[in-house]
Amino acid sequence: MLTKVKMPLPDMMAAVLAMDESVLDVDQVENLIKFCPTKEEMELLKGYTGDKENLGKCEQYFLELMKVPRVESKLRVFSFKIQFLSQVTEFKKSLNAVNSACEEVRKSVKLKEIMKKILFLGNTLNQGTTRGSAIGFKLDSLLKLTDTHASNNKMTLMHYLCKVQADRSPGLLDFHLDLVSLEAATKPVSGAESIPGRQSQWKG
Repeated sequence: MLTKVKMPLPDMMAAVLAMDESVLDVDQVENLIKFCPTKEEMELLKGYTGDKENLGKCEQYFLELMKVPRVESKLRVFSFKIQFLSQVTEFKKSLNAVNSACEEVRKSVKLKEIMKKILFLGNTLNQGTTRGSAIGFKLDSLLKLTDTHASNNKMTLMHYLCKVQADRSPGLLDFHLDLVSLEAATKPVSGAESIPGRQSQWKG
């Protein structure tokens, strides 16, 4: 990495202190972070009293870094500063996609009909039990559609549901066309921390 540095080391560190992104880009700063000296390396160099010119470029680089207090923290702040605006832009795009997906889910008549039929199926299967008159279900309950098998183990509730809809309401099977923003909304934002989601519930 140091062989790619085309400026004097003191000038490079001055750019770090000034957080001058016209001199260093994010890749260069990230590389500087990777090559920060360890505590052991710094202790060894602190005791060096000879001519710095006799040291290798790596050791000279470490000595320059050591002139900056908390240099690794400063480099990380510098990296964040460089990427901040682009990350905000990406985050806004992701938020817009999430908002669009939420609107599509909320307004999709076909999806609501599918959910009603799933609720009806669940109540039918649980008839005669305390769970047989539910007015809604949690979204994670949808996983049971593929986990619950028929007695012959050849068909799941999902297979049955699709077969019934194909026979009786084939027009509902393309409900996914109402949710064009859903895929984009599920993509993580680069550099952003995940935010725990609230538990959702559908009501029929």
